[in-house]
Amino acid sequence: MGDLRLGRMAIRYSQFVPKLYNYCLSLGFQRSRMMPSRAFCSDESQGYPVILLAQHFGTFPFDHGRVGGKVATDRHGPHAHHGEDLVIIQASHVGYDAERQRFGVYQRQRTAHGEFGANCGKMAAVLDWYQQEYRHARNDVQLGTIDCTPTVFIDNALLDPHRAEGLFLQLDRFIDPAQPDPLQVLATSKAFAAAPSLFALLPEADWQGARRPIGDLLTAEMFCFRRQPAVGPEGHDLLEEAIAPAMPTLVTSPNPALDAARYHTQIEFDRTYRTIQREPAYHGKNVLFVSGLNVDVSPLGGLLFPLTKFVPWAAYARLRDGRTFLLEQDALFEALAAQPIENADQISFDAAIQTMADVEGIELPLV
Repeated sequence: MGDLRLGRMAIRYSQFVPKLYNYCLSLGFQRSRMMPSRAFCSDESQGYPVILLAQHFGTFPFDHGRVGGKVATDRHGPHAHHGEDLVIIQASHVGYDAERQRFGVYQRQRTAHGEFGANCGKMAAVLDWYQQEYRHARNDVQLGTIDCTPTVFIDNALLDPHRAEGLFLQLDRFIDPAQPDPLQVLATSKAFAAAPSLFALLPEADWQGARRPIGDLLTAEMFCFRRQPAVGPEGHDLLEEAIAPAMPTLVTSPNPALDAARYHTQIEFDRTYRTIQREPAYHGKNVLFVSGLNVDVSPLGGLLFPLTKFVPWAAYARLRDGRTFLLEQDALFEALAAQPIENADQISFDAAIQTMADVEGIELPLV
């Protein structure tokens, strides 16, 4: 996940969208034939990017998105039928509280007291069960000594290999293979001689005295998760299925929501790129697929919309003349940076709406 960098890569949406539009023109796309599509979450914080896409591309974008920013790849065909020069922008999203420098939260200004809540809420809901399991394990594995022997105390639930779901310890990282039998059998846990690698995590003096929870020493490579697929009205949870392999890394991250969004963006680009390659409806058309991360900076000082930033990750193009190319993060950022932010083609919503209001009305037939 560290390969998707933020820092200097973040571009304000008010600059990203016109730059993207101009980049499309540089590839030979024609304004009158362009049909943008967005694969964003349904969160209202994603509305501002959609408004800017409509303003600069001159048409409301097609919807490729499912909750959490997952791409509905079964919509490629309908998208292809709506234009000749096709642009898809995929972005998972994460909130950011600039005042407290917190990722994963966003101020819901229309709530009773303007509370900060999870953003993306779907991603937070998926993470919640795993985070709870991890919090319990941090306390249910404890370190101490028995008769001067460095000892790990493990709750019996964590020792049960027949559980249908839960956090499962990599026991060879906890128990000394030379002494695999318990040193003590307690009411709700068992005590084992600590594995050499576990003993090395703390100074010898810290093993003495009262037992202490393992806490932050319980790192991602020391456990895995097992969970029955969650099933809802729309079937099993596709977002959870997608990010589940990274869960040990996510729950131990200082910024779980940010890293979950970064990871999801990366795997969604890889998955969607392959479906675009194989989509027959895109044959003979220009297609540009751009993937990145939307960072929703909570509105400041009474602003109507978030100061959303786009962090580009990768892009894939398949052009009508047979050219194809793939841009990694640095190359994509540089390609966008080289474009002007001026767009003489952008529309004025006020003027467009007034024009539509002024034209003579259309009477529908009585049927």
